[in-house]
Amino acid sequence: MEQPTEIAGPAAVKAADDGNSSGILHLDAQLCIVSLDEAAGTLLGAAPQALLGRRLDEIADLADLGAYMKSGTVFNGQPIEVSGRRILCDYLPAVESDQVVGGVLSLLRVLPDALDCHVDLKELLQSAGAYLDLNYDGIVICDRAGIIVMVNQAFADLLDTTPHAIIGKHLNEAYLNSQPSRLPGVMETETPQVGITHYINGKQVYASLYPIQKDGKVVGGIGKILFKDIREITLIANRLQTAPETRALAGSVTRKETSSRYDVNSIVGQSKKILDLKESLLRVAGKNSNVLLLGESGTGKELFAHAIHAASNRRYAQFVKVNCAAIPEHLLESELFGYSEGAFTGARKGGQLGKFEQAHLGTIFLDEIGDMPLYMQAKMLRVLQERELTPLGGGAPKMVDVRVVAATNCNLEHLVREGKFRQDLYYRLKVVTLAIPSLRERREDIRPLVMSFIHQFNEEFGLEVQALSLEAREVIMRYDWPGNVRELRNVIESAFNLVTGPLILRDHLPEQLSRMHDSSAAEASAAQDIGGYIHQRLGAKPLSEIVDEFEQLLLETALEVSKGNKLQAADLLGISRQWLYKKLHKYESGEDP
Repeated sequence: MEQPTEIAGPAAVKAADDGNSSGILHLDAQLCIVSLDEAAGTLLGAAPQALLGRRLDEIADLADLGAYMKSGTVFNGQPIEVSGRRILCDYLPAVESDQVVGGVLSLLRVLPDALDCHVDLKELLQSAGAYLDLNYDGIVICDRAGIIVMVNQAFADLLDTTPHAIIGKHLNEAYLNSQPSRLPGVMETETPQVGITHYINGKQVYASLYPIQKDGKVVGGIGKILFKDIREITLIANRLQTAPETRALAGSVTRKETSSRYDVNSIVGQSKKILDLKESLLRVAGKNSNVLLLGESGTGKELFAHAIHAASNRRYAQFVKVNCAAIPEHLLESELFGYSEGAFTGARKGGQLGKFEQAHLGTIFLDEIGDMPLYMQAKMLRVLQERELTPLGGGAPKMVDVRVVAATNCNLEHLVREGKFRQDLYYRLKVVTLAIPSLRERREDIRPLVMSFIHQFNEEFGLEVQALSLEAREVIMRYDWPGNVRELRNVIESAFNLVTGPLILRDHLPEQLSRMHDSSAAEASAAQDIGGYIHQRLGAKPLSEIVDEFEQLLLETALEVSKGNKLQAADLLGISRQWLYKKLHKYESGEDP
């Protein structure tokens, strides 16, 4: 029988390396022993040769652990019973092609008779009072300190990882791109939370949380994912409503779901600035406050707006984007608020819904908000204050429930001072402000962004590009990226139109990048020359002579670059032409100007 390829976890490897009494067993999918070491044989009370091929549950009383092991559940610090002795164990499943093919059981030590295991899975699951389907429900169990002691594959799938990558970590360290775990609060208050919504790794889930009590004390907590995506509830409700048995009573209900295209996992980057920003985004998303996104052009403000919508409780309603700078001023009101039939020549029969009505119960993204004309700002303020709009051409006012996410690369405070943007609207929009850093402020994110774009364009172009060459990488890393992430994406796409092999070469990059790189290299070389010039003269001449000599060199260089044109040379030096003549006279005559 082929031995599982999964390696033992850190605890098992450490135990083996320390040479203590711990042992390691490799099991197949039926829990038959396929290999073990001498220490494991000693703990199980038999020679290793006599144990090979035997089922572990024939040798030891596994209680409920056997079912967990077969389902691919990871656990730490759980006891099995062998001949009246309790042996503390860790377990890691071996998974191949999404199938559990076995696992590694680490026998850590024999527990003294007087010592009771602090978290016994069988007891704690019974205390939770819920039936747990380990093959479907996502299950995570922690001890009183919040350290994960058991997790199954269904829960790990929510985090796009494996159980052994989570086991042994604190709850808040294991859940990346997620809201902080509520299990510590459940354990603290000793109060279950049943049927709550929670945001985990870009997904809004439906969960129940229980404290684990033993002898009147809380010893841990258990989390159970009831629905891996809260849309499942909506889909089930819609099916019930449209079923023949209920249609006559409830009627036919239709629901148009428009999810955002991106979520927080779409934001590429591991720099501290981006990680902090993503954490703030997740905290803000769960509220309904308006958000103002600030950042240079090309930093990805729309991507962040999508992520806010995807992480909010509005995520299954519409996400509507409006570019305030791209819509002609005379059409902006009808686009935002809609119009009634006959409102103007050419108006559509029956009128048309505006963007705000389309975004009802959802999110509207107002891009380039700084370019909105003043008369529209007054109408926008009324919608935000009263949650009410009137379509162009009249008609009854309509109530709308919309969250506004606005974005700009302008300095709105400066526009307010100039009277070009209403102060009251500004404060309505900036309830929460998220500043998105430029790419030059987070250069450590350039490489992961490049690899992300390479992966995208490989699929789009049908190529197998692997990476940048060393020269191309140096050019990319030295460039200042005034167009930010958008410019980087365009550069990689441009290279994909020229690349022929597995690497993007420097020659495949746009000419201006290489030219800027050469210019930067020349500047660096010049700086080194100037440094050498100064070092040679320090101590050899007094400061006044060094300054005069360097000033004369600058004058000569300016005249050389301007080809003798003194007005142009003066402009290069930032001085008047008269002052240039005085300086030249000084060095020609040897007198002070």
